[in-house]
Amino acid sequence: MKRVPEVECMGTPDEAREYAAMDHKDANESFVAALLEHGCDRGEILDIGTGPADIPLLLVEKAKGASVTAIDLSDEMLKIARLKVAHAGHSLRIRLMHADAKGLPFADRHFDGVFSNTILHHVEDPIAYFKDARRVLRGGGALVIRDLVRPDDDESVELLVDRYAEGATEYARGLFRDSLKAAYTLDEVRDFLDRSGLDDASLAMTSDRHMTIWIDRR
Repeated sequence: MKRVPEVECMGTPDEAREYAAMDHKDANESFVAALLEHGCDRGEILDIGTGPADIPLLLVEKAKGASVTAIDLSDEMLKIARLKVAHAGHSLRIRLMHADAKGLPFADRHFDGVFSNTILHHVEDPIAYFKDARRVLRGGGALVIRDLVRPDDDESVELLVDRYAEGATEYARGLFRDSLKAAYTLDEVRDFLDRSGLDDASLAMTSDRHMTIWIDRR
């Protein structure tokens, strides 16, 4: 299937609210388990493309030694994230910032861990995204990036939409469908990693719709 790119960020209040209302509980919990497994469990951690901040909120509950700087390109998403973080009482451990994944405003080797969830398929320049993720990661730090994998055909897309967005609004189903079509294949991502200085990162299919990229903390 030919890739169909998506917009880089959700710019309207309606888009942000609709996304934040979607049920990602199981997928988010499995991703946080992967973060803990690979070493994003202590120190200063960066979340690239936090959305409504659901994953940082789960992470700081389970990893008491971690603090998270969470960035997003969408001001509307950050408005929702700030309300959720404040309501949960984690404003001291989760710092929210407007920033671009392709040009992170942080010093080299600043973070003990870097993670990102389902943002890669939105980014216009994957090479710049991977290079900056590597740049801000300290030596021996942990990196965990998860994204969707583009199915082979439209029939496979619809099977996944029916399986994981059953009962969702048509708008939400459309968001998921568009994301699947905008996602990259494993071969495409391996090429991006090799060209961006992340050739030492592991890459594997980790669900029927997700791939995970990781470097374990050493």
